[in-house]
Amino acid sequence: MILLLLFPLFLFSKNLVVTYFPLETHLVNKIAQKEVKIREITSRYVSTYKELPLSELSKLANTKIFFHFGLDIEKQYAEALLKYNPKLIVVDISSNIKKIKNNPYVWTDPLNLRAVAKNIYDTFIEYDKSKESYYKENYEKFLDEIDQTFLKVKQKINSSEIEYMYVFDNFWDYFAKRFGIVTIQREKRYLSIAEIPKMTEFSRDKNIKKLLFSQYDNKDFILSISSNLNLQTIDDDIFNQQWQLNLLNLAQNLTK
Repeated sequence: MILLLLFPLFLFSKNLVVTYFPLETHLVNKIAQKEVKIREITSRYVSTYKELPLSELSKLANTKIFFHFGLDIEKQYAEALLKYNPKLIVVDISSNIKKIKNNPYVWTDPLNLRAVAKNIYDTFIEYDKSKESYYKENYEKFLDEIDQTFLKVKQKINSSEIEYMYVFDNFWDYFAKRFGIVTIQREKRYLSIAEIPKMTEFSRDKNIKKLLFSQYDNKDFILSISSNLNLQTIDDDIFNQQWQLNLLNLAQNLTK
């Protein structure tokens, strides 16, 4: 009975924070672990802003910190939450990263996650100084995980012949830049018969064998290009919370 009575106090003693989607939750948990209780605005990434019911807005706003990647949609939610609770601390975990113009998807470069981890760590030690040693231990372990992931991906890419790949979006620009791959972005439309010979020659000249797409792409466009140019298609979701596994699988699929 005593434990049951103390349980709500135990939850209240944790740092209540909010994230937009599960990938951010995963990263925050790497640093804070048992010292944090996280509420998510959405259980899967969506790019369309949706007005929150007042009850949900109240629940999310009455937390301590809002961690986000600085995506446009997240800025909209930050504005809504701040209107409800001006004391909410809003933290862009992509701060101090050299950005590619108009591209917020910094986490596809594993080394950028070192800066992300630092931003999360610095926030917690600023607002929860008493547990600095705990956060520091978790932070340093996470840096080791990031470095190991980077080295495994780098080894895979370096041992392959891949230099170019087709993409439909700019989701993978940071990944490509880090590992020396050139992305050729294709329009999301069907190929015309007249285009095929020139594209076939270009693909052969650049030795392009892979077409990278996301679950948000129209599968008809994918089939149109891949079948006509004899490309291997790779489905990759950069918004997946299992970022390490996602990057390792991407490297594996690009190099096999």
